[in-house]
Amino acid sequence: MSVPLPPQDALVLTEQLFRLCQLLRAGPMSLDALAAATGQSPEATQAQLTLVQRLEPALQMQATTPPLYLLPGAWTPAECLTLRRGLAVLAERGAEPGAPLRELAARLGAGLPAHVQAALPPLATPAQQPLHLGGVLPLVTQAWLEGRTLSFDYLRPGRAQSRRRVTVQPLLVHAHPVTLEPLLTGRETTGRRAQRTFRLGRMLGVRVLEQGPSAAPVAPPPAPQGTGICAQLRFVGRARLQVLEGRFAHLSEPLIHPDGSVEVTLNAPAGSCSVLPWLLSWGAGVQVLGPAPLREQWQAELRAALAGASRPSGAGAA
Repeated sequence: MSVPLPPQDALVLTEQLFRLCQLLRAGPMSLDALAAATGQSPEATQAQLTLVQRLEPALQMQATTPPLYLLPGAWTPAECLTLRRGLAVLAERGAEPGAPLRELAARLGAGLPAHVQAALPPLATPAQQPLHLGGVLPLVTQAWLEGRTLSFDYLRPGRAQSRRRVTVQPLLVHAHPVTLEPLLTGRETTGRRAQRTFRLGRMLGVRVLEQGPSAAPVAPPPAPQGTGICAQLRFVGRARLQVLEGRFAHLSEPLIHPDGSVEVTLNAPAGSCSVLPWLLSWGAGVQVLGPAPLREQWQAELRAALAGASRPSGAGAA
């Protein structure tokens, strides 16, 4: 039976145990490193580790020389690697601000063994970075979480940088299913359409208005109308390797044919304007098998590109 400690001593011990757990959650540490970080003797640190073992059954001791102690965080190592791979995909696509992605990747990798951290490639830097999303995304997310209204200038596409002032009650912050570009769907109070979807990259001067959250719960946006686009694709050459690596969340589980080609299904909302440009970006690496209307559009664009490539340099349209 343990003897109760005086209140002051119990408080000091509690603070020391919290400090020890904080160090153990930051990454694997040896007994000597823990003792140096806490300013205590190795014997006192070992006694506190015994208490931590009783309070935190998740405490792990890695069989290394010297032994390393670790308190795993909310994610297992396998989950950290999976999430970091997802961040790498977003970084490659340029769909999110780079600085927050790198901070999250560093936090996910901090608890992994050193040899794993050394093998993880750095997050890619796309050639074309998204515009000012680092300042827009936190404000949009804040308004959505707090049920507040957003006000911003929205750049109209194809109108020579024309803009209009918009006030929106956010309903959903999501990503484009093909390009992964961040989107905001909300109830607009300044236009004729009650619900619209906005691209975060076209928002300027974003402000979160100060009025309190709406009393009534905000209804979720309705499901997209129509059956959507379901395209059958076959990837060949180097393109099939990228598909097999699982970089594209909008593609189905790949089916590998005996000749090495990979067949997948692409799903996109009805009326999506990004599917055809995305397919053309693969060049000869993709074959559109169906549906027939999409295959005909794809073939027509390729014929037009071939005709333009065959035209003598400097020759204009007749």
